[in-house]
Amino acid sequence: MRHNRYGVNVSRQTPWVERLMKNVRHRLNLLSMSFAQRQRPPIIIAYPDLPSRRSALHKICKELKWELTNAPRINPKLCIRFEDQTEKNTPLPRWLTDAPTHLWNANCRDIRKSTLEQSHVAAFGYGMAVDPTAFTGPMVIKSEFNARHDGKIINGPIADSDKQQHCVYQLNIHNNDETGQYFDYRLVFIHGSIPLAYKKYKAAQSRFTNQCTSAHVVAVNEALDKEEIKFIGTMMHALHVDYAELDALRDAQTGKLFVIDVNPTPWGPPAELPDGEKRIAIQTMAKAFENAINGSNPSNRT
Repeated sequence: MRHNRYGVNVSRQTPWVERLMKNVRHRLNLLSMSFAQRQRPPIIIAYPDLPSRRSALHKICKELKWELTNAPRINPKLCIRFEDQTEKNTPLPRWLTDAPTHLWNANCRDIRKSTLEQSHVAAFGYGMAVDPTAFTGPMVIKSEFNARHDGKIINGPIADSDKQQHCVYQLNIHNNDETGQYFDYRLVFIHGSIPLAYKKYKAAQSRFTNQCTSAHVVAVNEALDKEEIKFIGTMMHALHVDYAELDALRDAQTGKLFVIDVNPTPWGPPAELPDGEKRIAIQTMAKAFENAINGSNPSNRT
């Protein structure tokens, strides 16, 4: 990859006008930040994907007034694997791995549901997977792969010949509150800590989708207890995750917490969040991000 000192690298499959505009916009923003700070701003390199303006990482960098690029730079503040795939197979180049700085999510290469299940059982002592040929009653079938939002309830047991490839079968978690509303927790994980949590309400008919009826920020200690925070940290270490957002469900019948998704390339904050809470969320993430980078050791690469 050529050394692009001021711009970003955009796929050749992108129309040339769009490639040009992305680079023009990036350079103008860099010029503005450099002028305001009287020096070139700190740099975060996200590779191989260039985070979109809807991504949480883009909003964090905008709040911090740091440059965000996927092109080589000298002395970046942070490097991070940012690859929007369930199985991440893009080799990391030497200019990235040899950079004398922090490298987050370097070995986070597999976030399939079955891989997540193994780490969940190891950390929490329980999981959500069921054997569909032996389980009796309602269960959830969903894709192994992230961001499909295709879960549906079926009744078990099923015949072995009816098992679907690239799918997982899980408990039907009763993630409803005392009023009967369904909700998920969205947890922001930044280098060993959870500085922010959202509570996202969903209609019964869309509980397995990404569609929410409302959302708001909740105190982390309201969503999780200390032991669960510890278990999540253990789980993220096993998955080689430094930065991600997690989806978690609280079962109303057992009280157990289930982490059902890990997304190392999140968009956010949730669109349904009130504007004032969006602002608070971005500021909270930015502060946690800055503190984590300044307080971590570049040699500790997970």
